[in-house]
Amino acid sequence: MARGASSHFSLKRAEYDRYYPTVLGVLQNSGFLVMDADRDENRAFLQGLPRSGAGPGVEIEIRRKPKGLDIHVLVVPHEDLPQDKGQFLMKRGVFGTLQSDPASQRTLEGILPALRRDGMERTVDPRFRRTPTNIPEWIFFNLKTGTVTWFLGTVIGLTGAAYLLFWAPEGPYRQNSPLMTGLLLVLAPWWSGIWGRSALRGLAAAFVTVSLPVTFYVVSALGWGFPGLTRPPGITLIQVLLASIQGPAGIAVPVILGILSGIVGAIAGVIGGRIFPLKARRSAESI
Repeated sequence: MARGASSHFSLKRAEYDRYYPTVLGVLQNSGFLVMDADRDENRAFLQGLPRSGAGPGVEIEIRRKPKGLDIHVLVVPHEDLPQDKGQFLMKRGVFGTLQSDPASQRTLEGILPALRRDGMERTVDPRFRRTPTNIPEWIFFNLKTGTVTWFLGTVIGLTGAAYLLFWAPEGPYRQNSPLMTGLLLVLAPWWSGIWGRSALRGLAAAFVTVSLPVTFYVVSALGWGFPGLTRPPGITLIQVLLASIQGPAGIAVPVILGILSGIVGAIAGVIGGRIFPLKARRSAESI
């Protein structure tokens, strides 16, 4: 059973053709002589023996991936390495049965920083970032932070509620009080809330969606302004609340309905957040 130490890591933006000679330089600068190498277009093996003739030897596998490279490093006592050309210990699958060896572990820890340093990854030109940093995120309808979808969902829900109250054409459905109440206090705030994608945003969106048009409706019903906005038949729930709350106190009706609809919006926001999870805003320096 082989003794030694091993490591595996990935470099997401490293280039195969540039990384291979870099590994050769790392081995030589770390006191190894490259005794064997096997390389094709997508995979390379290197074997290094200690220049002093004593101590651990090293094998490195470089494998090209669709994005970046996979690197395997194996360090074992040099006498355990195969002597025949083209033969590599890591090809025999020794990683799963490798026994700990302190000297090999120290050697591995000594060469890993040079093999994994960030400078070997290809730098991406900021001009080719997916979202240019000099342009506001909202122009790209950014679904990660959810601000744009929250705003547009609220606007659409608010427009639908206002249309239902003030501009919907006459029809049998306007005589159906449960249907009208459900459309106003359930469907409209649900639509606005689900695009908030969180409970708090959903509550706020639903509150605005219902309370704002209902405020104009109540002001018209109380005779304070906006004549003609209330058309018969009115919304039964609003009429009942106005009959229960006499006088100027009736202006509290939009707040009451906004809070009730906010509960619906909060539930919808939680569901929307599970379907389209919110993510943290990407910093300008990230790629």
